Amino acid sequence: MLTLGMDKQEYGVNEKARLFFPSDKGGRAFISIENGSEVLETHWVETAEKETTFELSVTNKMAPNVYAYVTYLQPHINTKNDAPIRLYGILPIAVVDKATKLEPQIQMAEVLRPEQKTTIKVSEKSGKAMTYTLAIVEDGLLNLTRFKTPNPWNSFFAKTALGVKTWDVYNDVIGAYGGTINQVLSIGGDEDLGGSEAQKANRFKPFVIFKGPFELKAGKTDAHEVQIPNYIGSARVMVIASQVSENAYGFAEKTEVPVRSPLMVLGSLPRKAVPGEKITLPVTVFAMENHVKNVSISVESNNHFKVVSNRSQSLRFDNPSEKMAYFELETTAQTGIGKVKIVATSGNEKATYEVEMDVYNPNPVTYVVENATISAGQKVDLKAALFGESGSNQTVLEISSFPGVNLHQRLNYLITYPHGCLEQVTSGAFPQLFIGDFVKMEDEKAQQIQRNVTVAIAKLFENQLSDGGFAYWKGNRYADDWGTSYVGHFFIEAEKKGFALPSGSKSKWLNYQKSEARQWRFKPEYGNDFAQAYRLYTLALAGSADLAAMNRLRETADISANAKRLLAAAYAVSGHKKTAGALFQNTSLDGNYYYGSEVRNKAMALETALLIDKKTDANRWALEIAEKLSSSEWMSTQTTAYALYAMAKYVQINKSGKSFNASYTLNGKTEKLSSSQAMLSKELNVKGENASLQVKNDSEQTLFVKLISSGVLPVGKELAMENGLSVSTSYKNASGNTINETEVVQGTEIWATISIKNITNERVENVALTQIIPSGWEIINTRYADFDNTEAPLIDYADFRDDRANFYMSLKAGETKKIVLKLHASYAGAYYLPGTFAEAMYDNRYNTRTSGKRVTVK
Repeated sequence: MLTLGMDKQEYGVNEKARLFFPSDKGGRAFISIENGSEVLETHWVETAEKETTFELSVTNKMAPNVYAYVTYLQPHINTKNDAPIRLYGILPIAVVDKATKLEPQIQMAEVLRPEQKTTIKVSEKSGKAMTYTLAIVEDGLLNLTRFKTPNPWNSFFAKTALGVKTWDVYNDVIGAYGGTINQVLSIGGDEDLGGSEAQKANRFKPFVIFKGPFELKAGKTDAHEVQIPNYIGSARVMVIASQVSENAYGFAEKTEVPVRSPLMVLGSLPRKAVPGEKITLPVTVFAMENHVKNVSISVESNNHFKVVSNRSQSLRFDNPSEKMAYFELETTAQTGIGKVKIVATSGNEKATYEVEMDVYNPNPVTYVVENATISAGQKVDLKAALFGESGSNQTVLEISSFPGVNLHQRLNYLITYPHGCLEQVTSGAFPQLFIGDFVKMEDEKAQQIQRNVTVAIAKLFENQLSDGGFAYWKGNRYADDWGTSYVGHFFIEAEKKGFALPSGSKSKWLNYQKSEARQWRFKPEYGNDFAQAYRLYTLALAGSADLAAMNRLRETADISANAKRLLAAAYAVSGHKKTAGALFQNTSLDGNYYYGSEVRNKAMALETALLIDKKTDANRWALEIAEKLSSSEWMSTQTTAYALYAMAKYVQINKSGKSFNASYTLNGKTEKLSSSQAMLSKELNVKGENASLQVKNDSEQTLFVKLISSGVLPVGKELAMENGLSVSTSYKNASGNTINETEVVQGTEIWATISIKNITNERVENVALTQIIPSGWEIINTRYADFDNTEAPLIDYADFRDDRANFYMSLKAGETKKIVLKLHASYAGAYYLPGTFAEAMYDNRYNTRTSGKRVTVK
């Protein structure tokens, strides 16, 4: 290899670059100047004794870099050294064309003041014209990702890789030994191909100002007036500039610009609070200059808070420093966004700070449903009763020409379900695809569904593994068979409705399904024939039916009736209805494999019956499923979603239900209703605890009516229960000593040990345990801490939120598991600690709840 050198690291246009390399007299060197795509120049030079120097004229065509490639040929009869008769060398040469560089200039105040306007002036050092954008961003956000101000020149004039390949054919021309080297030479230049990290934001309102693009004329200076928000800290001012016609780019920045004022104030509240809690609001006041002496602090709030202490206080400063003031707040019964505004004044100086927090009721929504059947021309009187906390109440009237499916309550249950595994996210979105088949939707509702389904698709994509399968929990290493088929089924139906799927997701899923279908072996103890049948059905729906695998499953002995029905659906979809009809059975709907139930299996049977024209069975099952949906009977997410989906298919195919007319009278006011579809849903404006409602059937057919009232019960009203599971919690401090959790000192580190036991003789799968914490406590997420995560071997998944921790697991018969949760008593006040709740997500025979209690942080 030949060692090359240059006299400088970087050259400008029209400069002379000097290239040198070791040599002997009498040789020849071939010098080629090359860039990323072509050879620019070639030269033959005679070599000198010891070192040869070659002078190159640099042109603008050589920017941003070229490569000097040298082949040095020693004399054929050379005996002065033992080097090969030919040597090769290559060296990049950096070239900067100053005409392509812009140098924006920023003129502004050295210190920015919050809540005031400031002027920022932008110019170009040499007076060039340019197009630019102006951004001002707080350092707190930029530091999250160590964000560097973009330099467009570095991107547009990045070092290019060598694009010319050189072949060594010397051995084919002259037989002297030339050494053994790579016969094709292509080196370097691709080091700047790394990716960038995604930025993340925090919960506070960000200080981000972006303006432009603006056109700056040659020789001019632009001035921009900017309103600085209520922010304390430092910021970066960035200008990114270009002049495309001249192929010129540049940037400028002012870093760590202080944002402060002589008087500043800062308050702190928990992230969330529950109605009826008392919170101590600590306020820090900063006097930054000597003239700030007497400071008055006042607190204002919206209707979610009451200030139970004095609304104003005074502080005295003898020197620049910081001091604390404390105010006592109490949350009202109103839920929503609570806002507190702190105002500090001293002479002409004023500072404000606003803080927001969620005031929420942790109790679930409770429903009261009243059913009625109205014959043609008849009326029915119903009681519309509001209950629960103010603002949580809702009353919905559903009228249909076929037995109702309790659409409002069942769909709301899916959408608001607190857990988020693969199956539950899919179930929350799946039936939303078909709401329009039940009821006419307003534009706003349709747009909301569009957003919900789009978000669900994106969430599910995060669970997809490299092999194309889908994991039950994000981060799991193995695919869930049933869940993978379920997601694919949803994706297929969503695509039919016009939703876009993530690029490559469907093809990867198809490859996974095909591979698993071929490798499948029957294991009766796991009921995996049902999963194989569902897999084959989804492949058929996707237009990729695997007939060989379908025939193999059909010939397998002792497969279940559920599997046969799904396999029949696969045959029907793929055009083999005769085979499908022979497989179909209308018995044996039991079995809770794969998150199911008898109702879920019946919904799948209904889907198959519709595909193979078994109208009698379809009508019977549709009525039975509608009856279950309209009842108050508990259903899992899987059962609810598939039942609604199957009923939507039934309505589509049978055009079930006729258009109808009805009217209702609420508190003396009558409104007429008309629907061209099988069902109508109307939200009522009910006032007062009891309101009289009369519904009249103005059609010539029987109508089915549901009045659904919902609300959230007051905090502290939950009832303790034990059904197959029991749970208890003990509390200790950092030293391991038992403490009284109802009264702790601010700053205490709390270790909560939650014990959950299966008190039956059966294994309980898919148990979800939820511990909501008081507003004044904070969860320390042990997944990101330095100490051991003691619960990791015990659970399948952990989900930490601001106000709660969810743990997911299975329990053997009689098994007890202990989960340790690290907490911190952060905010002084009086709070509510809700009871611990656990349930089997797909079997409501197993659930437990403890009573809540009041706790104090002093």
